[in-house]
Amino acid sequence: MRGRVFLAFLLMLLLMAAAFGIGAYRAHFNEKIRIDQALESLREVLTARIEMGNNLLTVAGRHLDASDPMIISIRAQIGILSGQASLSEKAAANQQLTIDSKALLDILEHKASVIQDGRDLNYVTGLLPRGFEQSAQWADASAYNTAAKAFNDRLNSSFSGRIAQFWGVEKAEFFSTVEEGL
Repeated sequence: MRGRVFLAFLLMLLLMAAAFGIGAYRAHFNEKIRIDQALESLREVLTARIEMGNNLLTVAGRHLDASDPMIISIRAQIGILSGQASLSEKAAANQQLTIDSKALLDILEHKASVIQDGRDLNYVTGLLPRGFEQSAQWADASAYNTAAKAFNDRLNSSFSGRIAQFWGVEKAEFFSTVEEGL
């Protein structure tokens, strides 16, 4: 009789621990899904930035040599943004794309061949600068990073968070450069 009571007690403890573990996993996993959805929105904005960069390269290709350092740099940044790089690498590429695109637009704006081409001048002085500015504002990842930091803090500071990590829930990656930190 005592053996059955002890066995039932152990079984009850095991079931409670399993329920707690499953609950911790599901709660943190569901929150991680919300973080991933915010990240997907950020990826959509980066896709728009890639398109803006490609549009700029198309216009620049009509007026500059393909070996121009600004064109090469913008191509490299687009490659990083469209590839499998980490979020910190993409954040750095995004920052560099902003800097390089402004510099290339300034070069093109003063180029005689662009001034003579009304369509390209309109792109260089109007459409592309506004598009880059607007997409840069959309790519401000402070809301995502704040949510990711809060998630990581909860994951690291609670017992249920540690259980969730044990079962495979991973920390959220930040969209920031190494220099920016967080």
